[in-house]
Parts: sequence; C-alpha cells; structure tokens
Amino acid sequence: MQSLLFFLLAALAGLFQPIQSGINSQLKYDLNSTYLSGAISNFIGALLMVGLALTLERNGLQSPTLSGNHLWNWTGGILSALIVSAMIIVPKKISYSTFFALFIFGQLFMSLVIDYFGWFGSDHVPLSPSRIIGMLLLLAGVVLVKK
Repeated sequence: MQSLLFFLLAALAGLFQPIQSGINSQLKYDLNSTYLSGAISNFIGALLMVGLALTLERNGLQSPTLSGNHLWNWTGGILSALIVSAMIIVPKKISYSTFFALFIFGQLFMSLVIDYFGWFGSDHVPLSPSRIIGMLLLLAGVVLVKK
C-alpha cells in the first residue's frame, strides 16, 4: 500500500512538471525576463520548502554540516536554475510533448547511470536487458512524439 502511494506521488509530480513549465513561461511574458521568472519561481519554492522544514521536521532544524568531501551537495540550486531555464525557454521552441519526452528520457538515462554506480548513497542496481530495452522504448517514444 505504501509503495502505491509513492507511485502515485511520483506520477503526480510528473503531471505537475509541464504545468510548472507553462506557468513559468507565461510569467516570463509578464516580467519580460526568462531568468527573473525562473528566479521568482525558485524563490517561491524556496520559501515553501523553508516553511515545510520549519513545520514538519520532527526534531527541529539542525545546523548544517559543511563537509569538505561533499561540497557538490550544495550545487542542486545551480541545477535547478538550469532546469527551470530550460523549461521556460525550450518547450515553446520544440513543443511541450517533445521537450518532456526528451526530459523524461534524460531523467531515465541518468537514473540508470546513478543506479548502476550507486551514486548519492543509493544501492547499486545492475543494468539488465529489460532496463536497457525500457530505456530504448522510451527513446522510441520520443521519436514518435516528436513534433
């Protein structure tokens, strides 16, 4: 039952991503700036995340540990800015369906790499023929969906 909930939450997040892209793209026109609309989107998201952290962390907020070995852990905001910028600019150039088909393909490909190498503290998940075929079928879907 718990797995079903997580599957539904993952699908819901997937449903929201193109909507977020469209909203940010429209905000770009209101503000006359791709990057300001992305900044506002990330700022509002950051405020929400801080609010959630303040209200939902069971043991309260702890001081962050700044480990010299994992300074790359602090680069997620950079990736977020790049992703949001791409979501604002690219879909209107190649279509939302093409963009998100490629976006999902990129996510799956990198997820397979992360699983295989066990990066970010994840368990090692070996590549199997079915996983490779699944990725190739998704790539075929990109070709079929392409505008």
